[in-house]
Amino acid sequence: MNQSLGAYLAEVERGLRGLPAGRRRLFVRELESHLRDEAEARGALTESAMAELLAEKEPPFELAFELSSHDDGDATHQRETALLAGALLGIATGGYLWIQGGWPWHLSLLFCTALGLAVGTGVSLVRPRWRRLDPHRRLLISTLFATVLAVPLGFTSLHGFNATRLMYGAFTGYLLERHAQARPAWQPVLETLAFTLLDFLTYTYLVRHRFPYQWLHEMAFNFTLVLGVLVAVQLKHVLAGRWLLLPQD
Repeated sequence: MNQSLGAYLAEVERGLRGLPAGRRRLFVRELESHLRDEAEARGALTESAMAELLAEKEPPFELAFELSSHDDGDATHQRETALLAGALLGIATGGYLWIQGGWPWHLSLLFCTALGLAVGTGVSLVRPRWRRLDPHRRLLISTLFATVLAVPLGFTSLHGFNATRLMYGAFTGYLLERHAQARPAWQPVLETLAFTLLDFLTYTYLVRHRFPYQWLHEMAFNFTLVLGVLVAVQLKHVLAGRWLLLPQD
């Protein structure tokens, strides 16, 4: 943790000493998550940049007073934001499969729920648990965790459980962690092309379907998935900066 961020959070926690210990830890943990989200969105990754960001915020004891006096729902803000981001991702992918992919509405809805709410919201909610780790470990954990959450995706098929659907969960988890910090546009494009190639190789040589691989359809869906993730991440960053943490005049 940045020293300036650690000191800021410690001051806030001292200001919340009138609350139960569990509630106090919840507030501090979610506050840290919001601050890190805003720092990532602004590219404030150094100690001095974090200190500058915190200088724009409310003094710790004033913020602690605001938190304790509004202890009736503000702590759920992060969960609501994660739910909204997951729903956006689900609507983008499920809507594409229904409108352009020709999927039945019930399978599209199942895919939307499994990918958006289970994977998108699940990773967004649990991500604060591992965000203190180094970038490579965070990326690995996010990818593995999303793969497990994507198990319901395997049932979005008319022919029994389809294990290749787990690849979409893994790719989503990778994207959510990889692009939590803004990156050049060529990177998600290259990642989408690489994932489409991996999907083609799996489809052709492991699953061995009798139908040819539909490059145009699959690539269009993968780009829809990536776009949905990028918009969802940006939405989380925007909402994180609106939660009691507005820059002071």
